[in-house]
Amino acid sequence: MQLRPQSFLPVLALAALAAAPAVLAQPRPGVGYDPQARGYSTSHYQLDTLLSPWLTYKSDFSARPDLVGAHPDPYHLDFSDAAVTQAIELRWGPGTASQRFKRWAGPGNEVRSLLRDSLVWAWSKRPELLGGDAANRNGEPTEVEITDVQAFNDSALWIAYFQAELPGYSPDRRVSLCDASKPGGDGEMTDPFWGIPYYFHNTSQQVAVSPQLPADLVCAGN
Repeated sequence: MQLRPQSFLPVLALAALAAAPAVLAQPRPGVGYDPQARGYSTSHYQLDTLLSPWLTYKSDFSARPDLVGAHPDPYHLDFSDAAVTQAIELRWGPGTASQRFKRWAGPGNEVRSLLRDSLVWAWSKRPELLGGDAANRNGEPTEVEITDVQAFNDSALWIAYFQAELPGYSPDRRVSLCDASKPGGDGEMTDPFWGIPYYFHNTSQQVAVSPQLPADLVCAGN
């Protein structure tokens, strides 16, 4: 019996599908940071002035300011959109989307870029620190992820980044300085801004010039 030509069509179609390149799903925004999975549930913040009492708020994690409003955007929250501001205050607390908001308990907006860097570092090198699902993410922290680090003061995350990558925050990454007010050689102090240990190697030496003149400060290697 002869097969009709059209009987080969299903076979050819299947072969073409098998040979076609797989279509990959578009990466999801963010790095997969999940403060709730990391054990955080309460935000801490101040309204009005830096002398105002600290407020606490049990977060509603179902509120997603980046997914609501007329133009949802994971990287720019539109504070002019009532749906966005409502979601902000449900997630982080009453007043946090208003002109009354002053600061979070965690690092302030002036160092927000470092918090972003810490999330990128965790996504690429230590995804287990994020708490959530880091798979198929684009690696660009969202506004919600960065603000979560601030609001819940997840210091363990950025401290891990500092100690692993930045100069001065671990004994094997000491910074070199020449400071007559500090003892020479290896030393440790507390970073006045971050409040964590900072390690240095002080090259300053006091060298006597003569009995009549005070000692000169010499920086070894200079």
